[in-house]
Amino acid sequence: MNVRIEFFSDSIIEAIGAGVYEICVIKNGEPPQSLYIGESVFLLVRCASHLFALKRDPSYFGFTNETINDCETKLVFRLITLESDTPQRKKIEKMEIQNRNPMLQSGISDRMKDVESRIEALTHYLKK
Repeated sequence: MNVRIEFFSDSIIEAIGAGVYEICVIKNGEPPQSLYIGESVFLLVRCASHLFALKRDPSYFGFTNETINDCETKLVFRLITLESDTPQRKKIEKMEIQNRNPMLQSGISDRMKDVESRIEALTHYLKK
């Protein structure tokens, strides 16, 4: 896995808490493209589990064995907002999913698209 990772670079301390986060992909200096938006009581732990799942199976975020090894691609984990109240956090998450339209999510809560659709969407973005 040669994809570069930026893990809460400007908010690592804040990400110890509860809130809403975004995972973006950047290729060749293009503007970041939203892949996934989620919420968690422990942001760092949840996002570390995303990385573990990605390492185990690149298709988790729509990568293939080829695209996961492109060192020109960067995954960026970033904090959207801190929020400890669970109903409010879930409301913000849903609103952010609707507003940012992450490429790997179906638009229904935080559900991801099926694996084939994730791979197709990310491959299309990376080959631009």
